[in-house]
Amino acid sequence: MITEEQAVALLRKHITSDEIFHKILAHVQKVKEIALRIGKQVPGVDLELIRIGSLLHDIGRYKAGLGKEGIKHGIIGGEILRKEGLPESLALIAERHIGAGITKKEILAKKLPLPPQEYVPVSKEEKIIAHADNLVFGHVEKPFSAVVERYTQELPDQVDRFIALKDEVEGMTHG
Repeated sequence: MITEEQAVALLRKHITSDEIFHKILAHVQKVKEIALRIGKQVPGVDLELIRIGSLLHDIGRYKAGLGKEGIKHGIIGGEILRKEGLPESLALIAERHIGAGITKKEILAKKLPLPPQEYVPVSKEEKIIAHADNLVFGHVEKPFSAVVERYTQELPDQVDRFIALKDEVEGMTHG
């Protein structure tokens, strides 16, 4: 596994705009803080994977662009991390962190600009990071009620999945 400093240097390498780099860095550092706070309460999770995965989950954001194409940032991030020779577990975090996951069925039904496959968090670490990411608006942590409010507007058909992910992550902390 790489260090936090190496992860930040990798972000810097792949995000050439200073302004965007600083915005993404502030965001991923807040996601890391929340994900580690949750992860420390979950038996058997890899806290180093959470630490580095949180920092690198949005590495593809700069290259994906905005609008509908922005949804590609997860798979672009996964490709970057694989090309950099990093563990597959980090690439999967990048690919599967968007929202509460994106299914092959949704990709086909909504004609999303993604290869048709499952991009749903599977491991505990992936789920923790995806949930923590949902709680961060820019670089500010918001209560889960704000997440529900936001996605009720943006993705009303997926609110139940956001709630299920939150419930699953919270359930991990009790066992």
